[in-house]
Amino acid sequence: MIKKLSFLLSIVVVLSCTKEEKNATNKFPQPLTEFSDYYSEPVADKFYSTKVSDTFKIFKSFPKSYHKDSTRKYPIVIILDANAFFEQTVTQLKFDSFIGLVPSAIIIGIGYKDFPTMDSVRTRDYTYPNAIPEYEMSISGGAPQFKKFIDDELIPKLSKEYPIDLERSVLCGHSLGGYFSLYYLLQSAEENKYTIKNIVSASPSLHYNNRYLFDWVKNSKAVIHSSVKLYISMGSGDIADEESKGMLDVFEQQWINKKHPGLKLKKEEYSNFGHIDAALPGFIKGLSYVFEE
Repeated sequence: MIKKLSFLLSIVVVLSCTKEEKNATNKFPQPLTEFSDYYSEPVADKFYSTKVSDTFKIFKSFPKSYHKDSTRKYPIVIILDANAFFEQTVTQLKFDSFIGLVPSAIIIGIGYKDFPTMDSVRTRDYTYPNAIPEYEMSISGGAPQFKKFIDDELIPKLSKEYPIDLERSVLCGHSLGGYFSLYYLLQSAEENKYTIKNIVSASPSLHYNNRYLFDWVKNSKAVIHSSVKLYISMGSGDIADEESKGMLDVFEQQWINKKHPGLKLKKEEYSNFGHIDAALPGFIKGLSYVFEE
């Protein structure tokens, strides 16, 4: 069972609340400028992918110290659905980096021309295999091409332009983006090639195509020897119905049963969080887990 996400509408509500909070905050003095400037204001470039045959909007934000030390390399954090989540994530990371919960990193967001485009096209890029008819997705199944875009086009370009520490790279996705991040890890294991070595999957759509990923984990012969961290989270709203109860526990146990020597896995459930509002805490807590010593 899957419900076609009214993703755009939900995000607009979330962003409206965020805007109100910003307006309310701006009415007061701002004594915390020492970390409010910890990352640069986001900028965005267009990037045409020959692998996907489409143009993406690539958001970027850099640490305050980025231009001060030419010898330093930074972790790279990639945020999917960047039209929705990039600025919120960077805002939180300003504080978390300031107090030392996560290291300074180069933050990259993969987005689309605008919200309506994201809402209609993300199903193409974040899913595999093609969606079963009951999902009523007009386009789907393009995750293999999207992964090639990240590995063969985006990462090489970023590596040439910026001092990136790929050993500490992280891919963060929510909902279908969370599904893709898990697909990305499984496919990396099959290829034994880990361009991005750490995965944060918030509220992943594990039910997609009759739990396709469950069968993949169960039947795969690939073993993860490389050092990889995987963080999976869900809100209580994601697992409230009978079909979803216990789903995350079962999925976690399947990974454990495969006995991957290089994999460290952590799962968490957030009480009183719905599907959309579990995204940001999932990203932030996941990044804290990935970067903890």
